[in-house]
Amino acid sequence: MTRHNPSLRRPMRAQDHLWLHLDTPVNRLVVTSVLWTATPVDPSALRSVLADRVLARYPVFLQRPAGRRVWAADPDFDLGRHFTVSALPPPGDTGALQEHVARRLGCRMDLDHPLWTIELLQGYGPGSAVVSRFHHAMADGIRLTQVMFGMLDPLRPDPAPPAPVGGTAVRHGPTAHAAARLATTGVQLLTRLGEHVEVPPVRAALALGTLGGAAALAVTGALVEGVAGRLPTGPRRLAGHLAEQAVTAWHTAAGASHLVGPAYQGPWHGEPGLAKAAAWSDAVPLDLVHDIARRTGTTVNDVCAALLTGALDRYLAGRDHHLLHDMPWMVPVSLARFDAALPPLLGNHFALVLAALPLARAGFPERLLEVHRRMARIRDSYEPLVNVGVQDLVGRGSRGAAVALTRYLTARSAGVLTNVPGPREEMALAGARVLGAVGWAPCSGRQPITVCIFSYAGRIRFGFATDETLIPDPGRLVRALDDEVRYAGAVMGAATAS
Repeated sequence: MTRHNPSLRRPMRAQDHLWLHLDTPVNRLVVTSVLWTATPVDPSALRSVLADRVLARYPVFLQRPAGRRVWAADPDFDLGRHFTVSALPPPGDTGALQEHVARRLGCRMDLDHPLWTIELLQGYGPGSAVVSRFHHAMADGIRLTQVMFGMLDPLRPDPAPPAPVGGTAVRHGPTAHAAARLATTGVQLLTRLGEHVEVPPVRAALALGTLGGAAALAVTGALVEGVAGRLPTGPRRLAGHLAEQAVTAWHTAAGASHLVGPAYQGPWHGEPGLAKAAAWSDAVPLDLVHDIARRTGTTVNDVCAALLTGALDRYLAGRDHHLLHDMPWMVPVSLARFDAALPPLLGNHFALVLAALPLARAGFPERLLEVHRRMARIRDSYEPLVNVGVQDLVGRGSRGAAVALTRYLTARSAGVLTNVPGPREEMALAGARVLGAVGWAPCSGRQPITVCIFSYAGRIRFGFATDETLIPDPGRLVRALDDEVRYAGAVMGAATAS
């Protein structure tokens, strides 16, 4: 194992520096996670694991921000300041743990010392709970999750490999001809524009345009089919490549246009306060989600996002938001492939994209197909690469510019949504079997909610961390999610065995 000298000063990357700028009293830029075990965790054993697998491998856990964009060793480093052991208050159940996590969500990190804490809480049921908090300046959520799971040990000698995550490659949708897909996208955009137009003459004109576009699409598809079939192999491939690039450029431009639209004014819009709340669901069997994805030709991520959207619809029912079509979310996209040999310097390698979840749909099947279409557009675009370039430029600028631009961008979304794949099989922490885990990316600006979709050992949990002023009842979101899972399983006829 390569060990790096934490006493050396090293420059802070622009993206890492950006997250130091964005800390506010109402939204701390801290990645928070919690896991729990079947039996008590021995503090001395966990301390040894932490020293060997984290402190010895990743210098940033021994360093603090110093001067202008520099990491430097903390001359007064004390592991006892960062790793603590205490008892979870009675009754030691999930409610008590959720209240403890909620209190930690608003805590400020001390910039005079390394920007992390790990709490071992004894007395969580028959076992323990571990609450980890890492400042976003240290690394992105995927890498910090890898650090956390790097402290675990497999329960059998040949564990399944981790789920693949990240990368910058554009993923094109399966379509016979990209030109036809480009025309289809144009008609879909025109249709969605018509949904939001209230003036009858304009709406009628858009409807006529949509019908004309559909007719043009049929003619274009027939022409492309005939011409492409007669081209030699080389020109045919070149034409297909150029058409795919045109589709990708279209999707990229459509994504960028969302960032210059009006600020979000839907549910939960307002000024957040200092107090936070947290709740998470019971385990959803991954087999159920896989089965629905297989039956519908969608992805596990699409199904999870559709379940969340249905839960939001249920939560908002009767709250005068029935005319709301979309709820936009900031979604982190990892730009670095999952690397089992995690680079020692960690850092942030992700982009934020805006994904609008479709509300007010007739039922789960329709909602799922619409979610799939929207997520496919993001996957088939350069939007993450464009946005990470913007993040890099902002990180190199002044604090005032970074705060102003971030406040502008985050105002376009309701909150943050993350989907994190954990180990596919059960693991152990210092000898204690881990039963479950959830973890959240932080909110920024005035965002009042961050939602995590966290998979571990064949089970998925949905976690909600909210601003107590604007969303005081995340438990209602959990109950709405549970109802939506049961409904979706019944409607899709999916397997429900855990």
